[in-house]
Amino acid sequence: MPMFELELASRGGAPLFQPFHILKALWIIRQAEIIGRKELSAKLAIGEGSTRKLIAYLEEKDWASSTRQGISLTSSANKLLDDIGILASEVHTGDLTVDEHDFAVRLKNTSKLVGKGIEQRDEAMKAGATGATTLVYRDKLVLSDDPDTDCGMPELCHKLTEMFELTSGDVLIVGSGPTLASAEDGAFAATVLTLINKK
Repeated sequence: MPMFELELASRGGAPLFQPFHILKALWIIRQAEIIGRKELSAKLAIGEGSTRKLIAYLEEKDWASSTRQGISLTSSANKLLDDIGILASEVHTGDLTVDEHDFAVRLKNTSKLVGKGIEQRDEAMKAGATGATTLVYRDKLVLSDDPDTDCGMPELCHKLTEMFELTSGDVLIVGSGPTLASAEDGAFAATVLTLINKK
């Protein structure tokens, strides 16, 4: 989704934040309803200066507004998240994934945007995760790289299908990492890559 393409603010050539921080920030603010800059900075694990730049970007896009009480989303940001169909949560997927902590993001009706899930895995790793597993719902939950086979763990597949209210064409990207924060970053990075690739 081109709206996540941006000229990143930088200092000395290094970006102050990454595109996935934008989507993650929107999700964090939506969960909190209103949040302070310091708390948002801590949850994103970026510096306060970078967070200020990120908030300024969100305000420029009319996705957030700031008051003395904190930062909240605008109606256009909520519509954006609704249109994407984002639903995100920590999950426990056992042997399905590759590390101790897992975090999943659902995207509605985006199965045509993913191939074998290799791009998503690589993007998650660039963000500091151990990897990402991309699942697609086609009457059942299947691995994106093996669409004729279910995920091989019927109870887990059923739990994920219910938890994320999956319907045909939905995608579930599960980021994995040694910490929950790294798993979150991986999942959001893979998600943004998928949306940017939208035709």
